[in-house]
Amino acid sequence: MKICLISNLYPPYNRGGAEQVVKNTVEGLLSRGHQVVVVTARPLGGSDPLSVSPLSGGDENTPPDKPACPVGREGQGRSRVYRFFPWNLFFYGHDYKYPAVIRFFWHIFDVFNIHSFFKVRAILKKEKPDVVHTHNLKGLGYLIPLAIRSLGLRHAHTLHDVQLVEPSGIIIKGEENSWRYNGWPVKFYTNINRRLFGSPQVVISPSKFLMEFYEKRGFFSQSKKIILPNPVIGIRNKESGIRNESVRGLNFLYLGQVEQHKGVFILIEAFKILNSKLVIHNSKLQIVGTGSKLVEAKKLAADCPQIVFHGKAERGELPGIFNQADVVVVPSLCYENSPTVIFESFSFGVPVLASSIEGVAELIHDNENGWTFEAGNVEALASKLQWCASNPEKIKIMRLSALKSVEGLGLEAYLDKLLGFCYR
Repeated sequence: MKICLISNLYPPYNRGGAEQVVKNTVEGLLSRGHQVVVVTARPLGGSDPLSVSPLSGGDENTPPDKPACPVGREGQGRSRVYRFFPWNLFFYGHDYKYPAVIRFFWHIFDVFNIHSFFKVRAILKKEKPDVVHTHNLKGLGYLIPLAIRSLGLRHAHTLHDVQLVEPSGIIIKGEENSWRYNGWPVKFYTNINRRLFGSPQVVISPSKFLMEFYEKRGFFSQSKKIILPNPVIGIRNKESGIRNESVRGLNFLYLGQVEQHKGVFILIEAFKILNSKLVIHNSKLQIVGTGSKLVEAKKLAADCPQIVFHGKAERGELPGIFNQADVVVVPSLCYENSPTVIFESFSFGVPVLASSIEGVAELIHDNENGWTFEAGNVEALASKLQWCASNPEKIKIMRLSALKSVEGLGLEAYLDKLLGFCYR
């Protein structure tokens, strides 16, 4: 088959799990002999006509703001990547640099991005794929589903967050009923997107929560709906990923964006409280990732040397990071879909301590593969951290349950379901 995947971000422009899912899908489809076309956005710069460069995006040392291929098409043979800058105020990957008032107008242009409509339609008309599989379209434009329908192509869409209802893709737990998420601007935005997206032939959600979230708001009424967890890459056997038992104390790991809504600040506060009381003496909190709040987070943790910041990690570094972790902490304050970090943790046999919020709670079974706590509750989080520090032997036993949580969720099983139920 010839399959076109459309995603707002694609390596080397990536910052979350959705882009990794797309990348893994592309590589898996290619390994099975399919033709793959990727359509994605890039920052402003360079000319827009089509030309050729390597599929990977060129030299890995090329700075993100200066793409190796500043023009449209990459790759030859069974794979191509089309990159273009959708006409708007800025590139989606740089949204954190701009104030709210500019982002407001950016969102309006994004919903009705006629440039993206014609650009994507031209690519699809030229490539003639058997199926178009869209992922996050924020930053590419929400007229793209209309472009797909206009050509009569089969359309599968994977949900990753709540961005079709809330422009930021973030809904804070406990504030669901506020005007911020229920006022007329959000209702208008939701109604427009519901009409623009229509009903793709297949809609895929990694979690039951996210599918129900959109169903309650009238989305995808005629679509075939499938719950399909994102693929887990690099599943380990039960012997791998076990830490050296001579190491004293626990290693708590936070892996992700350093942002307020991710709950990293309450994690730092909870750890500092226990550390000051010598409750988790010799334990460490490893924070791996970057974000707009990194400087603030470092200031908050400055008086606690047991909190160590490592910056952004490359994919190849993850085995070493997880192999040194005893517990992964996911303290999100916002609704999550199906966080990649949880599945990755399980694949390395690492239990997860996570906020009890929609999209996460359905993955965690307390005292089996992890634990949950009330989102935003520093005392509740501190209590769970203390329990972990006091029960290292129980954590060791839970590693096997964590590994079992991802059985049957590898890339090959994921591709079998895509090709068997979604693409035909």
